[in-house]
Amino acid sequence: MSLAGKAYKGYDPDPFTLFGTIFTPAVIISFILMVVAGLLYRIMAIVWIASNKIINSSEKALWIVGFLLLGFVTAIVFLVLAKSRRLVEQEGDTGYAV
Repeated sequence: MSLAGKAYKGYDPDPFTLFGTIFTPAVIISFILMVVAGLLYRIMAIVWIASNKIINSSEKALWIVGFLLLGFVTAIVFLVLAKSRRLVEQEGDTGYAV
């Protein structure tokens, strides 16, 4: 018998014990917080894009679909492009072009 077989011998494989070991309360709470934070971030981004008057309607649709399907990648692209296209205010920005 192999070493793995000897280690397994005498162990009762109970699925509830296995899942209880993997899914501890800390893991479950962390997962819930991650899901809630992800949903809040996507909702806030979609609301901001939908209410922005600078972005035209077809581009709004593309940004919204991007946030719904590929939120993390879209967020990085949006943050890089938003400053260059002046979609967000920068520190000390009055909103008027000089």
